[in-house]
Amino acid sequence: MSTSGFVYDAFVSYRHQEPDKSWVRRVFVPALEEAGLRVCVDHRDFHLGAPLVTEMARAVEQSGVTVAVLSPAYLAGRFAELENVLAEHVGLEERALRLLYVVREPCDPPLRMRARLRLDLTTDEEVADGLPRLVAALRPPLLEDE
Repeated sequence: MSTSGFVYDAFVSYRHQEPDKSWVRRVFVPALEEAGLRVCVDHRDFHLGAPLVTEMARAVEQSGVTVAVLSPAYLAGRFAELENVLAEHVGLEERALRLLYVVREPCDPPLRMRARLRLDLTTDEEVADGLPRLVAALRPPLLEDE
């Protein structure tokens, strides 16, 4: 566990449909990890055979921030919605920012999502410009002793 108290800096919540699935697994997560972040992603970090809902809750609780990758497919998915609600609830309990949204495809999110500033990553140029900002937001703060 890190000095931040979390096992992971970020848990990535996304829809397991193309093109979301490939982009998250081949572009987004590797870019975050290359920046030195500890990322939890289901296909690799969830325990085989464990109840899916239990693993979702563990990922949210053990990650400093949940990053939801918004797309029309994400908004239509029930499991992605559950991960989002869990992260939002933990943030409310702790009075902390525990949920960030990135927009991968143009979509019409519900009011609770529209009420938060979202990072637009809908084009390769926006990904190149926006990833450093996201990495900075996900980096755990240094302790005064460090």
